[in-house]
Amino acid sequence: MHCSSSALALLFIPHLLTCAAAPISSHNQITLKDSLRSADRVRAALKKADVIPDVLDDFSPAFALTLSYTSAHKTVSLGNEISPSDTSSAPNFEIHSLSSTSTLSPTRTLASNRTYTLVLTDPDATSRDHPVKAQMCHWIVTGISLSASNSSEGMDEASAYTLELSPHARDTMSAEIKHLIGYMAPAPPEGSGKHRYVFVLLTSEDESDGQKGLKKPKERPHWGYAKVGKGVREWADDNSMIAVGANFFYASRKKP
Repeated sequence: MHCSSSALALLFIPHLLTCAAAPISSHNQITLKDSLRSADRVRAALKKADVIPDVLDDFSPAFALTLSYTSAHKTVSLGNEISPSDTSSAPNFEIHSLSSTSTLSPTRTLASNRTYTLVLTDPDATSRDHPVKAQMCHWIVTGISLSASNSSEGMDEASAYTLELSPHARDTMSAEIKHLIGYMAPAPPEGSGKHRYVFVLLTSEDESDGQKGLKKPKERPHWGYAKVGKGVREWADDNSMIAVGANFFYASRKKP
């Protein structure tokens, strides 16, 4: 991945997806700022928590994901703990491009003709020691797209993109930007220990954008693959997608 010196940041507000006629505002556009995070730091955190390899194969992240449960004033931060009661509504999120010194091959550069999919999965259902329902699919939002903005002089190509609801989603209730699987709040069983809740950003593995025909998982447990541990990796492979970013938090419920 070759990252621009300027970072990409997108603020995504889930409820706007349901408002087909909602006008585009500054609240659902990309703002440009430098990212202080590195791909190496994100990758190291994913490996330390065994998100790599439990959920994903090893990769060099192209983007950092900042997810915020705004009503609870909680932000997902590469393995912090968040109470399930604070995650009842889908989070807002930002995407920032990352710098990397990794020896892994780059994943993706920014492109105006590309769409992205954000997913949330629990690889520890019903517990990390006994993950009999893992992975559990909690959320799939797809059709997130970049479109060229009016760039100012001196801006390089990659920094001149904005993210907005597609014209079809705004004007016709078409599901180009949609919840393929609706948000299901984390609800780890009492006494089941800490669960990892993992957000993954995906995009097409080749230069053609093939996300319009994504196959919906048949069910949430095991992402429909009917085998313990199956989930994001298999679903992404079946839909010809690769991971370009990830973040996660821990949640648990103690017995009374």
